[in-house]
Amino acid sequence: MRRPATQTAVPIASALGTGQIIAAAAALVIAGAVLIAYQLLDMRHALTEGARVQAAIVADSITAPLMFGDRDAADEALRAFRYAPGLRAVGVYDNEGRLFAEFSYPDSRLPARLPAAGVTPDGVVTVTEPVHYRNTMLGRTVLHTSTGKLRAAMLRYVGLLTVASLLAMLVVAALSRKTRARVAAAERQLDYMAHTDHVTRLPNRHATYARLGADLDRARTQGWQLALLLVDLDNFKLVNDSAGHAVGDELLKQVAGALARAVRPADLVGRIGGDEFAIIAGPVRDRAEALALAAGVTQALQAPFQLEHGEFFATASVGLCLYPDDAPTMIELMSSADTALYHAKHGGRNRFAEFVPAMTAATQRRAALERELRRAIAHDRLAVHYQPQFHCASGALTGVEALLRWNHPEHGPVPPSEFIPIAEDSGLIVQLGSWVLHRACAEVAAWERAGAPPMTVAVNMSARQLREPGFLDDVTRALTNSGLAPPRLELELTESVLMEDVAGAIAFMQAVRALGVRLAIDDFGTGYSSLAYLQTFPINQLKVDRSFVQLLPRRGDTIVHAILVLARGFGLSVVAEGVEEQQQLDWLREAGCDIAQGFLLGKPVPSEEFAARYLGRYLAQPSVVDQILSNSAQVGGK
Repeated sequence: MRRPATQTAVPIASALGTGQIIAAAAALVIAGAVLIAYQLLDMRHALTEGARVQAAIVADSITAPLMFGDRDAADEALRAFRYAPGLRAVGVYDNEGRLFAEFSYPDSRLPARLPAAGVTPDGVVTVTEPVHYRNTMLGRTVLHTSTGKLRAAMLRYVGLLTVASLLAMLVVAALSRKTRARVAAAERQLDYMAHTDHVTRLPNRHATYARLGADLDRARTQGWQLALLLVDLDNFKLVNDSAGHAVGDELLKQVAGALARAVRPADLVGRIGGDEFAIIAGPVRDRAEALALAAGVTQALQAPFQLEHGEFFATASVGLCLYPDDAPTMIELMSSADTALYHAKHGGRNRFAEFVPAMTAATQRRAALERELRRAIAHDRLAVHYQPQFHCASGALTGVEALLRWNHPEHGPVPPSEFIPIAEDSGLIVQLGSWVLHRACAEVAAWERAGAPPMTVAVNMSARQLREPGFLDDVTRALTNSGLAPPRLELELTESVLMEDVAGAIAFMQAVRALGVRLAIDDFGTGYSSLAYLQTFPINQLKVDRSFVQLLPRRGDTIVHAILVLARGFGLSVVAEGVEEQQQLDWLREAGCDIAQGFLLGKPVPSEEFAARYLGRYLAQPSVVDQILSNSAQVGGK
């Protein structure tokens, strides 16, 4: 599996090291220049002050010869200074500025007239001092001092400073190498963390999308096809909830390895979400090769994964989209693959689906329905319909099931099978479920107060409601506000909802039973594990799924018989839903089923129609079922 190309950190670290050396060199050059300039000025000042002292000594020694005009004595006195350091010439000038006596080397003869003090262009320092005798000025002494020793001292100083600077640069270079190495290592670590998922060691979302963009550019330039597969693990939350996140992380690592082995070496596998992966496969020859790759991915996850805590399954749903056939841009490619993934998940999971244009229309309709559903909730355009439930043996009305219905003002009735999943996915089901619960409790309680016999109202509950921490309080409020007795309320849960979190479901059901509310398992027999938990779940009733009832009496009798025997063994009542034919009802009566429900006995109708059609007749005729069965059978189901 080829990893995405990422920017190297070496140029940045190298630039940092070069910058450090340049900065250190510039600092040394500036500091050296300042020190050299300061040392030069200091040494020149010291040389000038020394020459001025010597000139003052000369002036004291030459006073008498100058006063008496004794040139020989003056020459002798001046000659005594021939060993003074740096001396090139020394002389005495009278008050007229004429040279009276001198001692000088051949290349440093004094001028005939008194020279000015200062430094000559050839580097000779000239100082003058007056010659006094009792406040009378007799003349001036002039002294020339060479700066040759100054230059030699400065050269030695510059040399020493250069050696020190080179040593400092060597130290800086060594430290810079270490700093560069540390920075490069830190940058490599940061680059790894920025582009790699820390659990699976796969490229993360950022790196995966960057690679997808780069591969799309190459595919566009070179004219080849590219496949994008989105992989979403099925029921991964159960692993985290039941075994803990550490086991979940270990499972993700093994899944990542299985996916990497299922693709080609040039393809990329990245983790883009909690339990979602992306596979970028390119180039692919055609759609058949892409579909074979998707099939291989799903097949690779069929076998169980052996972890320290046991054996776990991690099947996945896969959505496939092909560039450029299905989508021309990265955004459209991701969206189309996600649409295909959604269809794979809602098609039963543990499968793959390829994108087809019709999916876009379905997705758009789904989005539009969600918007319309939100408006319907806001403007109170939903309704609760009630379907009657009758005792099989006596035909007495025993209860009703509250069912949510939506009559769209433009499109007409929207099937619950279409808008309920939308409400589940969007989270609106919590609000809708609460509304149905309060409405059903209030209307059934109102019927009882109006004289109708007591009956049970069954309300379906979703998995999201089960996970809501305030749901029990909501149930209590619905009972309190309506005045309905708790045993008259029955909450229906499906097997799949119960098995998502068995421990949590048991705790919830025990709390509900403590309120006095009844519990039923809906669509019994279509799940996969409820039989093992019947003695643990504190339920009152089983509802046989309509798919079994519709096979009666010619087929399916063995399964229904088994459910009835099982229910009697556990002391549970049984409701058969989806009764549509007289023979089905007759068979259920003979088999000992407790309650029947279906279009044969009554369709779901609005509350006003239900009260007028069933409650009035029930008060007049105890056997409502016989009256209904005398009419023509109605085709359909719950």
